Amino acid sequence: MQPKFNIDRPKVSDEEINKHKDFDKLVKDFKEQSIQKAKSDKSWWKNKSIQYSAVIAGITVICTVTYFSLFNNQTKKTDDKTITKKEQSIKKPTPSKFINEPFEKIKVNYTSYKVNNSKGAEIVHPTNSKIKIPKNTFVNKNGQEIVGEIEILYREIHDQAEIIASGVPMLYDSAGTKSVFESAGMFEIKGMQNGEPVFIKQDKPLTVELASKQPEDRFNQYYLDTTAKNWTYIKRDNPVALKLPETKHSESNAPLVKLAEKYELAINAIPKRIDSVKVVYTTKINKLEKPTQPAKPNKTAGRPQFELDVDYKEFPELAAFKNAMFEIGNENENFSKDLIKVTWSSADISEGPKKGINYWLTLKLRDRTEKLVVYPVLNGVDFETASKKYEEKFDKYKTLLAKREANEQKLKAEMEAKQAAYLAQQKKLQDEYVREKVRIQQQMTSSINSQIKSGGISAAVSRVFTVLSFGFYNSDIGRPLPNDKTIEPIFVQNGAEKIEPYLIYLVETNRNMVITYSGSSSIKINIQPGLPYTMCIVSGKSVYTVSKEEFTKVANGTGTTFNVTKLGDEITDIYELKKAMGIGQS
Repeated sequence: MQPKFNIDRPKVSDEEINKHKDFDKLVKDFKEQSIQKAKSDKSWWKNKSIQYSAVIAGITVICTVTYFSLFNNQTKKTDDKTITKKEQSIKKPTPSKFINEPFEKIKVNYTSYKVNNSKGAEIVHPTNSKIKIPKNTFVNKNGQEIVGEIEILYREIHDQAEIIASGVPMLYDSAGTKSVFESAGMFEIKGMQNGEPVFIKQDKPLTVELASKQPEDRFNQYYLDTTAKNWTYIKRDNPVALKLPETKHSESNAPLVKLAEKYELAINAIPKRIDSVKVVYTTKINKLEKPTQPAKPNKTAGRPQFELDVDYKEFPELAAFKNAMFEIGNENENFSKDLIKVTWSSADISEGPKKGINYWLTLKLRDRTEKLVVYPVLNGVDFETASKKYEEKFDKYKTLLAKREANEQKLKAEMEAKQAAYLAQQKKLQDEYVREKVRIQQQMTSSINSQIKSGGISAAVSRVFTVLSFGFYNSDIGRPLPNDKTIEPIFVQNGAEKIEPYLIYLVETNRNMVITYSGSSSIKINIQPGLPYTMCIVSGKSVYTVSKEEFTKVANGTGTTFNVTKLGDEITDIYELKKAMGIGQS
């Protein structure tokens, strides 16, 4: 009878392994068994050629064999379901730092989709990629079919900046020959339920139709094996024409329209609030008590005078001028001394051209009327007494006036602070709107539909992947690593401050390629002269870029010092990284 070998046994779980990690107990048990056996075998003890060291070595070997025998016996209790070699190569990748996102804030974000396992789904991503999910395809770690909704997390990586931010390695090792990938598009897909990963039935794989910016038919499909830390070849990638959904222009711009409605409504409300604050505080200021400045007593100047009987209730400001005489003002061109000789039938006093200082004196006799500007004046003791009272009132007036001005300034400061807060809120909303608009526009630009309509590319293709396991999938072609010229770069900021990088990303701008260099010092980079490059450098928590022009200048010369530009610490949008590196720009 021929023996049966099951070479594709399921992987043993960590829990099973941990059950048998008590090596000390195993050695102790073995020693006791060996000693008992040795005592019973007297011929063994008579063999003087056996050394103690050999005994120990034998114990070690036998213990090792015994341990693995025990382990293998235990694993027989597990499920004997056999899986294919292809499944083994890509199923349940173990997370590791092999995928190392370099930035704290700049990320390639996931899009979340909810899918009912019993119904399946066809998801259309904003880039016009499609995710086709059969019914009842998801199982838990125990192989049991999932009930209810699961969450699909999906993201695409199309250009060099996204490759860098994702932390996905682009080196490929094939039979010891290393090359760097030129990508035609990459995606990562994950499945979760209640925070736990779910898995895909091997007889019901997912299909992802990746909308690719690169229409050429020269790429292969790969899966990232994070356990082996290498890309696994799947098959040749045969692109097909992308069928775009027929959408009205208004529908294709719906995200931007919705965004504009959301922000413009809030932004346009701010000026009205600023105006309302002005109205409220202007009203408060106008309601502040306005103190009346007391009239300063005037001393006679020797002009013609007369005395009037004044109603001080009607002219309270003249109360300080009791016993006062009224002097004819110099501005009366029609005044003559003959007017004093006339006995007038009536004489009325009213507020003059200078309020609180002079008055109109209206004299009447039958049909004759004379109107004169007069000034109240005091003489001698009356003037001195009135002056003292005036000073007292004027001091009080100044105190009240200062208080009013202080209250007015306080109210104005409150008004300006509220208006400034509204202006800051308006600017914040405007900045948020711009960032969101740019993000949506970039997402739409990365959409094949948007690119075709804008003339961005001449062809649109879909690259169809069969997804047997969650993880990273890539459409790539391997390129030889450049080695024509080696540079040991020095990086400086503002022409002087030296930057010590621990990560350097060398980007070839005319092909979708990124080469990663890492280390603490003396990093050397290899380039092919004549090709356009740029670089992204990570030092500590700071990110720097080298422009295409700066790289060309240094690479074409004999120097090795590159001037870098620091990205602002507040940058969180990957589009800002693209702009800084000149990716996607002419």
